[in-house]
Amino acid sequence: MNDDIVIACTNLANRAGAAGFEIGHTGDDDEPAEDAKWYAVATYQGARIISDGHRSPTAAALGLAERLLTGATCRCTQPVTLSDGQPGCRWRLVGQRWEPSCDAAPVRVPGGRRGDMAAIQHAMAQVPPGGNRASRRAAKRRRR
Repeated sequence: MNDDIVIACTNLANRAGAAGFEIGHTGDDDEPAEDAKWYAVATYQGARIISDGHRSPTAAALGLAERLLTGATCRCTQPVTLSDGQPGCRWRLVGQRWEPSCDAAPVRVPGGRRGDMAAIQHAMAQVPPGGNRASRRAAKRRRR
């Protein structure tokens, strides 16, 4: 098991407002470890994002991280991408964290309970297109 990937997935789910995170395997404790099917779940209010049927906890965590990031919007308001060939804000696994390529400040979600997608969406709607002033200045410096 690659601890960094599992910890990074846990951290990502937490940063994305998950109310809960679980990683485990199906089957009996008596069956051989290589036959176990692993899953990872992030729980939000009224929703569960699941990655299952994997051969290891590392693969389950990586699968869940990809599900959480695919189609997501970065705090700089750009779509998240996991590939250099795609437009948007490139996210990479750096040690025990998934990190964006932008310098935008984290988005704070006032009010709302943990995992409240409506509160998260409302907070993201308050971020101006192209990110906040600090992130626009940082992007301008990078282009020079």
